[in-house]
Amino acid sequence: MIRLKGLDVYSLRLVLTLLILSGISVSVAVSSWLSTRDSKHQIEELFDAQMLQTAKMLELFYHTEPGAMPQSIARPQVLHVPDSQISSFAEKADALKLAYEHKLAFQIWSEAGEALVLSDNIGHQPITRFVQGYHKKVFEGELWHVFSFFSVKNHVWIVTAQQDEVRQELVSQIMHNAVIVPLIVLPLTLLIVSLLFYLLFRPLKTFERELIGRAPNDLTPLTMSLPKELVPVRRALNLYINSIARFIARERRFSADAAHELKTPLSVIKLHQHGLESLIDDDPQQKFHLAAIDAGVVHMSHTVEQLLVLARVDSINELNVSSHAILPMVEDALNQLMPQITDYEWNIDIAPQLTVTCDRFYLLLVLKNIIENACKYSPQESEISVSAHSLGDEISICIADRGQGMTEEQIANATERFYRVNENEGIGAGLGLSICHHIIELHQGRLVIAPREQGGLSVTLFLPQ
Repeated sequence: MIRLKGLDVYSLRLVLTLLILSGISVSVAVSSWLSTRDSKHQIEELFDAQMLQTAKMLELFYHTEPGAMPQSIARPQVLHVPDSQISSFAEKADALKLAYEHKLAFQIWSEAGEALVLSDNIGHQPITRFVQGYHKKVFEGELWHVFSFFSVKNHVWIVTAQQDEVRQELVSQIMHNAVIVPLIVLPLTLLIVSLLFYLLFRPLKTFERELIGRAPNDLTPLTMSLPKELVPVRRALNLYINSIARFIARERRFSADAAHELKTPLSVIKLHQHGLESLIDDDPQQKFHLAAIDAGVVHMSHTVEQLLVLARVDSINELNVSSHAILPMVEDALNQLMPQITDYEWNIDIAPQLTVTCDRFYLLLVLKNIIENACKYSPQESEISVSAHSLGDEISICIADRGQGMTEEQIANATERFYRVNENEGIGAGLGLSICHHIIELHQGRLVIAPREQGGLSVTLFLPQ
């Protein structure tokens, strides 16, 4: 039961949606990581090549007289690099205020380690270890990428440098673009996936509505058009419905045959019981046994009659409906229940002109059954009322008593076959209300059972007018 309860909240649509979104998210994450890793590697190579190219350009423009060695100077030439106050690519810059000018630097040192030319944004100390190649150096809390190059032609060290922030921001922008676009596309993808799932699962919802809307006694095969994936389900359900139909038909046939077979032996027992009554004397014990036989025969006869009625009702293909006055039908039902009804007070509230479209034979059977039940479960001298009213497009017929009533659980099970409110009380097989419910459904109506506020029970029939 716990496992079934868990399966009841299992949503295939939700699982598929989560799987698709998870797959997209993982793909985007892996793709972004690979793209970022490759981009970072390519950016490193690009800027390293730029630093090398800048050093070569400085070598080309810085030169001494042929054959002369660079002379040491008291003060090196210093290039002022203004701070543009622009710290990122996203900020606007112009031709005179470039975003990253103050984050690029260069130095030219003599072979003896004297400063010859340098930019003022990196200090006056050498940022190189005078070893050719690439290395990193931290200056004033900032990480710089440094390239050192010794010019054999000019006998000087040429150093170019670039802040690591330049590279990291470019990598961040690439990562941002690699992530922000999928984040924008993901809700749109979710919407499209949800719409697709709605369209794909719509036949299943239609199938569900058809199954829910089928009448309990409708055992015809399912014929609605379905996708190929659901055709095996429809086929299996049709096989199941067909097996249920065969089982019900077999049980109905058995019930009808058993009722017919029991009818004759019960008549014989009843006949012999009357014969014995004329032969025995006034012995109390003998009369007790005869009374027990009589009660058993009455009980069995009532059950057989209900089984025969049930078999007849189950085999109905079409009702013989026409317009009938309600009051004469109620009077006929009361007359047929004489003298059982004489011990109760009756309140009949039915307009003589009120009519209902019905099969008179079967509706009279329903009225008799419900009125008989009201008498059976009500104390003598209590009031039983029968009323009928027009409610627009339907007619209501209500039989209300002041008997013992029923609980909500009993009301929920009252129309089930062979259900008895009290197994140890009264006679009957628990088929009466089941037969009534079935007949009212054949009339496209409703049978409603409800407890009364001051005790008792009301059974209301709602029939199309």
